Amino acid sequence: MAVVLLDSHWITRTAVRAAMARTGDLQIVAEADDIDWVFAHISGDAPPDVLVMTDAYDPASVITGLIEAVPDWPIRMLMIGGEGFPAAFDQRCAAAGWLPQSSTEKEFIAAVRLIAAGHFVVPRPRDSTPSVPKRLDTNGLALTAREVEVLMLLAEGQTNAEISIRLRLGESTVKSHVQNLLSKLGARNRVKAAIYAYEAGLVTPAPRNGHLT
Repeated sequence: MAVVLLDSHWITRTAVRAAMARTGDLQIVAEADDIDWVFAHISGDAPPDVLVMTDAYDPASVITGLIEAVPDWPIRMLMIGGEGFPAAFDQRCAAAGWLPQSSTEKEFIAAVRLIAAGHFVVPRPRDSTPSVPKRLDTNGLALTAREVEVLMLLAEGQTNAEISIRLRLGESTVKSHVQNLLSKLGARNRVKAAIYAYEAGLVTPAPRNGHLT
C-alpha cells in the first residue's frame, strides 16, 4: 500500500517511516511538510492509497485543496493528533480516520490498512471494553466467544504470536481460530476480518451520516 505523509516535524516523519518499514506491505512513497507539494504529488500518475497527516495542518483546508487539485481522487486520509475526528472528514472523504498522539504503533498500522480498504476509523476509548457476546451470528454461522476475542485482537493489528500470548493459547490454536473465523465471515484476509470487527461494533468506527461505515 502506498502512503503519502504530510507533517512538519522530522521526528514524527521518522517514527511513522520506521513503523511502516516494519510491516513489509506499507510504503511511504512521498513525504513533505509543504501542502502544495503533496497536492502536486497526489495529482500525478500514481496517487497513493492513503494520505497520513498530523494536526499541524487544518483538515478542512487540506480536503478543500485535494478536491480542487485532484477532483477524481477518492480522498482517504488519516489524521494523527488534534481534538478528535474532524467534521470535514465525515462529509467529504471516501474513507478517513483519526488517532490521538498516544496511539500505539499497532493501532496506527491497523488504521492505515482499514482506511486503505475504504472504512472510517476512530479508536475505542481507553477506559471502555466492548462486551463480548457468547456467539456472534455471521453468514448463518456463529463465532464462538473465543473466536470473537481473537477477532477483536486481530482488529487491533496483533499478530498470531501476540494473540497467543494475550489469550494464553498455543500459536497453532490461534491460527486455527483465525482460519475458522475468516471462513465464517467469508473474509479473504485479516484486513477484511478487521473491517467486520469495526462494523460489528467490537471496535469503535466513526459515524458517517448517522450510519456506521
